[in-house]
Amino acid sequence: MKKTLLILFPIFIIGAGSFFYFIDNSFILKTKAQIYSIINLKNTKTFSANKQIAFEPSQITNQIPQDTPSNPQTNLSNYCSKDTIFPDENDKIFCSQPPKINRFRMFEIDLSDNKIIFYENGLIKKIFPLAYQAPYGKWFQTPTGYFQLGAKKTKFMSSIVSVYMENAVQLYEDFFIHGIPYYPDGTKVTSQFSGGCIRLEDKIADQFYKDTQTGDSVVSYLTLNEVQLKKDFSSPVDSKNFWIRQRFNSPLKANWKWAKDKKENYIQHAGLDLAPYTNAQDKKAYSIYNGIIEKIHINGQRDAGLGNSIIIKHQINDSIVYSLYGHLDSIDSNIKEGDTVTSGQEIGIVGNTGYGCNFWKVGDDGCDKNDSENDTHLHLEIKTSPTLESPQKADCEIDGHSSKICIGYTPEDPTQYGYFDPLTYIYSTF
Repeated sequence: MKKTLLILFPIFIIGAGSFFYFIDNSFILKTKAQIYSIINLKNTKTFSANKQIAFEPSQITNQIPQDTPSNPQTNLSNYCSKDTIFPDENDKIFCSQPPKINRFRMFEIDLSDNKIIFYENGLIKKIFPLAYQAPYGKWFQTPTGYFQLGAKKTKFMSSIVSVYMENAVQLYEDFFIHGIPYYPDGTKVTSQFSGGCIRLEDKIADQFYKDTQTGDSVVSYLTLNEVQLKKDFSSPVDSKNFWIRQRFNSPLKANWKWAKDKKENYIQHAGLDLAPYTNAQDKKAYSIYNGIIEKIHINGQRDAGLGNSIIIKHQINDSIVYSLYGHLDSIDSNIKEGDTVTSGQEIGIVGNTGYGCNFWKVGDDGCDKNDSENDTHLHLEIKTSPTLESPQKADCEIDGHSSKICIGYTPEDPTQYGYFDPLTYIYSTF
């Protein structure tokens, strides 16, 4: 794509779960956990008096669910049909689980329960058990978020290790769902090492391969079903009503240059994105610990894409840390900067503020895009300074261009830049 040099007033660029702040920079990039697009500068929209500028991005395939939505019900008591195939009778527990997004064909990858759930027209058709996934917190780990299934190959050589993967289905960029790998001499891989791909037993992988179609929608996530809080901490949301749509350290493709070390091609999520179930009754956001309201940012007022957001100062175990709550639909009118809050106190309502005409969408974003679901979620960060950006200077290289500051992501492990993993910081088990 042709890139055009443009000198702009200081502005901020945005993301739902990924944010990049550019000041006096020549190229503008709008990035989301599912979007990587160099901006077409001819498609420019201005939509507020303080010179916030948004751009319509060109689409890159294999990023966002784009199939024609159906109208599945989300108020059923049973989302399984009489024809649903259960490899394990215990899987019937998923029958009470509505689909995460409205798509005719969708595969949900439940990384907490090690299952892939296939929905068709809002009802569960099949459930596939996982044989193995990368361990939590290790690089590479399986990406989380919204995707579309990409290339399919019956036999594919891994880009990381010289092993073959049969019935390989592309989840996202270098990450695939496939059968048990084997070496060129035919010997099966016995180690549990995974470069972030998902392994299925060979018979399951064969069936999964046959049932999938390129372009099928995918949601990869974790649940909060088994979480237990540490002493004096409170959950930022009601765990019964929310799921993890983007975990800490989840990989985001940053550029398409070949590199021996694949880490160089990815940036890493510095927060935790928590999304409500479609039938959620409680969408409130809560302070995770006793603290003081350090900063309140209002949507559209230099919020760096985080929209309505709150930063709270905490003293925990003789250390000062800050929790950030982004994309709030609204902030509790009874709190202001300098106020003391208690652990578990309501501070706002989870929303999707922070981009364009005050919203983020699951599909296309922008003022003229009204046919996609709201990308409602709480972006939570725990870090060592009360800033929207990284506590320690971090330059995010995107397709060969470095930003002045990256927000919501870091070039390498976020813990090297002053971030803490909210799951391990707040919960003792998850």
